[in-house]
Amino acid sequence: MANVQHSTLTDPNLHEPKGIASASANQVYISDGSASGDWTNANRLPGTGYGYYTNTTYTGVNALAISTTEVLLPFTTAALATQLPITYGGTETALMDLATETLQFVAAGDLHALTLNFTIYSASGSPASMDLNLYGSSDGSTYGTLLASVTETLTKGSGQVVTSTSLFPITSDLATYGAQIKLVTNTGTANIIDIGLISARVHKAR
Repeated sequence: MANVQHSTLTDPNLHEPKGIASASANQVYISDGSASGDWTNANRLPGTGYGYYTNTTYTGVNALAISTTEVLLPFTTAALATQLPITYGGTETALMDLATETLQFVAAGDLHALTLNFTIYSASGSPASMDLNLYGSSDGSTYGTLLASVTETLTKGSGQVVTSTSLFPITSDLATYGAQIKLVTNTGTANIIDIGLISARVHKAR
């Protein structure tokens, strides 16, 4: 038999990649940096992803009071967590620490979007507006660095649905320590229910 170098072979003599016999359709081979790798679903490659977080306490007639002193927006449940960003190894990355109501992010350089919604159940003292404030931290214990603020006009004493979306790049501090959302009215009290937040990694840093 002729002694032919593998590097000189051409089709149809080239063989398929290692493990192709057991790989499923639409999978690609990802090296692990340790002289091996795994077949991974192409639609599960690291990149974008989102989570939807809610509060199951403040619903119906049980409302959260927002007044002139800032209130940390609370979340109790990851209502949708099947589309979170993943690593090359397939591990999902949570976008909320429910124990501390702290938003989590994947990496510096990412582009992230937040869409917050809630309903005004009732109001007293004639609040005219509410500030939705996003705070960051430089140490993971104190969240007092104002990163963004949106003022929502309150036009109804009850029944108003508030929806606010923001888009921002992730800094190293945000990637390390996360962020928190705090609400405050200009005057009086607005009682809110049906809190929901979509947190989405819309661009993966290169």
